[in-house]
Amino acid sequence: MPRLLICDDEPDSVALLLSYFDAQSIDIQVTLDGQDALLKANADQPDLILLDVTMPRLDGFDVCTRLKKSPITAAIPVIFLSGRNGIEDKLKGFAVGAVDYITKPFSEAEVLARVGVHLHARQLARQVMTIANFRAIDFDYSEDPQEKKFKRALALIEESLTNPPSLTELARSVGTNERKLTEIFRHRTGLTVFEYINQRRLECSRQLLDSSSLQVRQIADQLGYRNPGDFTRAFRRHFSITPREYRRSLGSDIVADGEVYHFDEELDARPVLTRELSETGSMEV
Repeated sequence: MPRLLICDDEPDSVALLLSYFDAQSIDIQVTLDGQDALLKANADQPDLILLDVTMPRLDGFDVCTRLKKSPITAAIPVIFLSGRNGIEDKLKGFAVGAVDYITKPFSEAEVLARVGVHLHARQLARQVMTIANFRAIDFDYSEDPQEKKFKRALALIEESLTNPPSLTELARSVGTNERKLTEIFRHRTGLTVFEYINQRRLECSRQLLDSSSLQVRQIADQLGYRNPGDFTRAFRRHFSITPREYRRSLGSDIVADGEVYHFDEELDARPVLTRELSETGSMEV
């Protein structure tokens, strides 16, 4: 069962988040201040942390910075949930190592969708070497049949992000139909299959901005966008900042787009190239 740590000093916000996850199979811990969040993260190793920015004793930016500097907690993804919605706050959130930034007031659908994407990406990262070494996965036969199909679909998506299968092909590969596979993904991630793949693709673009000196237009081209403007709009819709603004927020020097940017070498980024999918399963090029 995935483990989630919520750190927010506002009891009403915590109660709202807990109500969102009430029907989800997630082990949740709650803390009301940053110092306690560091202790719990080190002791319990959650799969994901939802972190407020403004808190007593230690604010969210400081907490995230300390998490990313520690080899014990550096790999734990952090999502900021904050009422501070200025561009400077978002840039700082990404600069200290967060994978996402959601502004308050937030919606249940948005929180569940983004948490679902990052939890599944975290689980896949742990399994990717095993998946790569086996053409067929021998699942535990006591496992729920829908869970088997879901895990198999995730494995196939991750293996073929450079050329993702259509919904029909993916459903056939896991032994179901399009409607049932869409229902499985909606239940577990809050997203359709194509929305899930597209969000994974955007996460890969963020990793490329982190770890490479590729220009933004080169990243857009490699990810299958028709032009850099389409890529910039999609990135801004998801992360609330443009790719260039995001790159300027990074930590150590890299050169791209004719400017010097920064990259935090402590962060472990493994970019995978993907393409944009439409809801019909066709590739957008």
